[in-house]
Amino acid sequence: MRRAAYSMVVVVVLAGAAGIIWRVRTVDARAAAARVTVPTAPVAQGALVVTLPANGVLESAQEIPVRSEIAGNLIEICADNTPVTPGDIVFRLDTKELVDQRDELARGLTDAQEALITEKSDGDVRVTQATGDADAARESLKLAQEKAQAEREKIAAQVKFAEGETARSERELARAQRLAKLNYIPGTKLRDAEKAYRAQQFALDQQRALQADTDKRTAEQVQDQQSALDLALHALETAKADVQENLGDARIKVAEAKRKLVEVEKKISQCTVVAPAAGLAVIETNTENWPERRPYRLGDQVGSGAAPVKVYDFKRMQVRCQIGEMDVTRLHAGQEVFVFSPSQATRRYRGKVAIVEELAHESNVWQGGTPGKKVFGVLVTLADADPAHLRPGMTVDMEIVLGEVRQATMVPIRAVFKQKGASVVYRARGDAFERVPVTAGTRNDLRVEVHGNVRAGDRVALERPPVAALRAVRRLRAVRRLRSREG
Repeated sequence: MRRAAYSMVVVVVLAGAAGIIWRVRTVDARAAAARVTVPTAPVAQGALVVTLPANGVLESAQEIPVRSEIAGNLIEICADNTPVTPGDIVFRLDTKELVDQRDELARGLTDAQEALITEKSDGDVRVTQATGDADAARESLKLAQEKAQAEREKIAAQVKFAEGETARSERELARAQRLAKLNYIPGTKLRDAEKAYRAQQFALDQQRALQADTDKRTAEQVQDQQSALDLALHALETAKADVQENLGDARIKVAEAKRKLVEVEKKISQCTVVAPAAGLAVIETNTENWPERRPYRLGDQVGSGAAPVKVYDFKRMQVRCQIGEMDVTRLHAGQEVFVFSPSQATRRYRGKVAIVEELAHESNVWQGGTPGKKVFGVLVTLADADPAHLRPGMTVDMEIVLGEVRQATMVPIRAVFKQKGASVVYRARGDAFERVPVTAGTRNDLRVEVHGNVRAGDRVALERPPVAALRAVRRLRAVRRLRSREG
């Protein structure tokens, strides 16, 4: 019995000593943990936005080169970086030579118009004269026809009378021949009758010959007058054609003079070039002055089609950037983009991906690219306008939104560590830390989604805690278990 009691006392004494030792070590561990400063961050709950950082160059969505349609010398040009509205004068070209040419062409037009009037007047005279000649020839033909008709009728009457007299003489001769055969008349009368018939027959032949000559002569006279009329009509038609041709040539000269004058007037008007849209007028580099390559200035020669000024529309801005091969597959048109300008570091401008190029090209070394690296061009259009702070040529930072987890338990990326191939976080327990296994999920540049025994409000270490801080937690747990058993 005594031995059992003694053993019990020893056990109690040993247990008490052990408790005292544990308490001393726990206090020492807490003191050691308190001496270690480990930065921490809270576990957050909310939306985790995944973005792709990039930088690009601002440009106007509408850059309008203000071109000169003609060549000339600059006598006026707007100041560089000048705000303009539609219709504002941007630059002017010298018009002296064009004005001199216009005055000369105006005089030429006046001469051509006077020549046209003169040609029309002369043509009217020629046509009137030719018309008079044709009318006279027509009247002469009519008179010749009437005269020929009268002569033909007269000779026809004479022939008819001679035919009648011949027929009467023939009847008298036949009667005389019958009477002479009956011996009623002497032979002398028969001879007189024969003589009279022959005389009348001769007269009839003469009249018929005269009629043939008259028909031929009058026909020739009428034909001559008809030919004269034909010539007069031909001369009239020729005169009309010549007049029309000359008038046509004169009108062509007038029209050509007007066309040239209009062209010069147009060129003179083109010497004054105005802004086609509202924006900022920027003077371009005069590449003709190689190797000087300076901006256009007064006195410079401007070629046809050259654009000494460009108008940038600041109300519609866009950003061009380059995305590497690793990330381009994550981009597509329509993705939301946040743009940050150095001049407005606290403001975030909204935009959207408009174009993702399909063809890769080498990055531009002069723009900070890596030699040989393949990149894809991306165009981002801005929904916000800020002409005072967003200017073409400025470099801006961007965050292209790739995705979003609406309700995520997330910690800073620095708070996730690798422990034997697994992901862990170190959750703060007072002055000590405990290791908590987690599974990493979606992440962005700052935070990562974690799944495990952590919740919003917990604080996790941003640096791997020292072993003493981890042992303190284990000792505290042992003390709690010991206390629970003692209780």
